[in-house]
Amino acid sequence: MPIRDVIASYGRCCVHPAFFDRFYEIFLASDPVIRPMFARTNFAKQKALLREGVSMLLMHLEGKPVGTACLDRIAETHSPKRMNVTARLYELWITSLVKTIKEFDGECTPEVEAEWRRALHAGVHYLMMQGVKAA
Repeated sequence: MPIRDVIASYGRCCVHPAFFDRFYEIFLASDPVIRPMFARTNFAKQKALLREGVSMLLMHLEGKPVGTACLDRIAETHSPKRMNVTARLYELWITSLVKTIKEFDGECTPEVEAEWRRALHAGVHYLMMQGVKAA
Protein backbone atom coordinates (compact mmCIF):
# COMPACT_ATOMS: atom_id res chain seq x y z
CA MET A 1 0.00 0.00 0.00
CA PRO A 2 1.56 3.29 -1.07
CA ILE A 3 2.07 6.40 1.03
CA ARG A 4 -0.73 8.10 -0.92
CA ASP A 5 -3.24 6.03 1.08
CA VAL A 6 -1.75 7.37 4.32
CA ILE A 7 -1.87 10.91 2.93
CA ALA A 8 -5.53 10.43 1.95
CA SER A 9 -6.28 9.09 5.44
CA TYR A 10 -4.57 12.11 7.01
CA GLY A 11 -6.68 14.41 4.86
CA ARG A 12 -9.84 12.68 6.06
CA CYS A 13 -8.71 13.19 9.66
CA CYS A 14 -7.67 16.82 9.28
CA VAL A 15 -11.12 17.90 8.10
CA HIS A 16 -12.47 17.09 11.57
CA PRO A 17 -12.02 20.14 13.84
CA ALA A 18 -11.68 17.92 16.93
CA PHE A 19 -8.99 15.61 15.52
CA PHE A 20 -5.97 17.32 17.08
CA ASP A 21 -7.80 18.05 20.35
CA ARG A 22 -8.63 14.36 20.63
CA PHE A 23 -5.05 13.37 19.83
CA TYR A 24 -3.77 15.47 22.71
CA GLU A 25 -6.42 14.04 25.06
CA ILE A 26 -5.22 10.54 24.21
CA PHE A 27 -1.51 11.38 24.19
CA LEU A 28 -1.50 13.34 27.47
CA ALA A 29 -3.38 10.49 29.18
CA SER A 30 -1.11 7.79 27.77
CA ASP A 31 1.57 8.13 30.47
CA PRO A 32 1.95 10.30 33.61
CA VAL A 33 5.29 11.66 32.41
CA ILE A 34 3.78 13.35 29.33
CA ARG A 35 1.35 15.88 30.81
CA PRO A 36 4.06 17.81 32.74
CA MET A 37 6.09 18.10 29.53
CA PHE A 38 3.22 20.18 28.09
CA ALA A 39 2.45 22.21 31.24
CA ARG A 40 3.29 25.57 29.64
CA THR A 41 2.18 24.74 26.13
CA ASN A 42 0.06 26.99 23.95
CA PHE A 43 -2.12 24.22 22.54
CA ALA A 44 -3.49 26.28 19.66
CA LYS A 45 0.08 26.70 18.43
CA GLN A 46 1.00 23.13 19.34
CA LYS A 47 -1.88 21.66 17.33
CA ALA A 48 -0.83 23.71 14.29
CA LEU A 49 2.74 22.47 14.72
CA LEU A 50 1.55 18.88 14.95
CA ARG A 51 -0.58 19.24 11.83
CA GLU A 52 2.39 20.64 9.92
CA GLY A 53 4.85 18.15 11.41
CA VAL A 54 2.86 15.10 10.35
CA SER A 55 2.44 16.61 6.88
CA MET A 56 6.19 17.18 6.66
CA LEU A 57 6.90 13.64 7.87
CA LEU A 58 4.74 12.30 5.04
CA MET A 59 6.43 14.64 2.54
CA HIS A 60 9.83 13.42 3.75
CA LEU A 61 8.73 9.84 3.11
CA GLU A 62 7.72 10.88 -0.41
CA GLY A 63 11.27 12.15 -0.91
CA LYS A 64 10.39 15.83 -0.88
CA PRO A 65 13.27 18.01 0.41
CA VAL A 66 10.95 20.45 2.20
CA GLY A 67 9.69 17.58 4.37
CA THR A 68 13.22 16.46 5.17
CA ALA A 69 14.32 20.00 6.06
CA CYS A 70 11.39 20.35 8.45
CA LEU A 71 12.11 16.97 10.06
CA ASP A 72 15.73 18.02 10.54
CA ARG A 73 14.53 21.04 12.55
CA ILE A 74 12.11 18.89 14.56
CA ALA A 75 14.90 16.38 15.23
CA GLU A 76 17.09 19.13 16.66
CA THR A 77 14.42 20.48 19.00
CA HIS A 78 13.45 16.97 20.16
CA SER A 79 17.08 15.81 20.51
CA PRO A 80 18.70 14.59 23.75
CA LYS A 81 20.28 18.00 24.36
CA ARG A 82 17.01 19.90 23.95
CA MET A 83 13.63 18.27 24.74
CA ASN A 84 15.12 14.79 25.15
CA VAL A 85 12.24 12.93 23.51
CA THR A 86 13.03 9.25 23.98
CA ALA A 87 12.13 6.20 21.90
CA ARG A 88 9.51 5.31 24.51
CA LEU A 89 7.87 8.74 24.20
CA TYR A 90 7.88 8.51 20.42
CA GLU A 91 6.20 5.10 20.68
CA LEU A 92 3.48 6.58 22.89
CA TRP A 93 3.09 9.37 20.33
CA ILE A 94 2.69 6.86 17.49
CA THR A 95 0.21 4.75 19.46
CA SER A 96 -1.83 7.83 20.39
CA LEU A 97 -1.85 9.17 16.85
CA VAL A 98 -2.92 5.84 15.35
CA LYS A 99 -5.68 5.50 17.94
CA THR A 100 -6.92 8.98 17.03
CA ILE A 101 -6.74 8.22 13.31
CA LYS A 102 -8.83 5.10 13.81
CA GLU A 103 -11.47 7.19 15.62
CA PHE A 104 -11.68 9.86 12.93
CA ASP A 105 -10.98 8.11 9.63
CA GLY A 106 -14.00 5.99 8.78
CA GLU A 107 -11.98 4.40 5.97
CA CYS A 108 -9.07 3.29 8.17
CA THR A 109 -8.84 -0.40 7.33
CA PRO A 110 -6.30 -2.70 8.99
CA GLU A 111 -4.13 -2.21 5.89
CA VAL A 112 -4.27 1.59 6.19
CA GLU A 113 -3.48 1.33 9.90
CA ALA A 114 -0.47 -0.89 9.16
CA GLU A 115 0.77 1.56 6.55
CA TRP A 116 0.35 4.42 9.02
CA ARG A 117 2.43 2.53 11.57
CA ARG A 118 5.16 1.83 9.00
CA ALA A 119 5.21 5.48 7.93
CA LEU A 120 5.29 6.84 11.48
CA HIS A 121 7.99 4.41 12.57
CA ALA A 122 10.10 5.36 9.53
CA GLY A 123 9.67 9.06 10.31
CA VAL A 124 10.45 8.62 13.99
CA HIS A 125 13.52 6.55 13.15
CA TYR A 126 14.74 9.42 10.99
CA LEU A 127 14.04 11.94 13.76
CA MET A 128 15.93 9.88 16.31
CA MET A 129 18.96 9.37 14.04
CA GLN A 130 19.10 13.07 13.22
CA GLY A 131 18.58 13.94 16.89
CA VAL A 132 21.61 11.86 17.86
CA LYS A 133 23.68 13.79 15.31
CA ALA A 134 22.44 17.08 16.78
CA ALA A 135 23.35 16.06 20.34
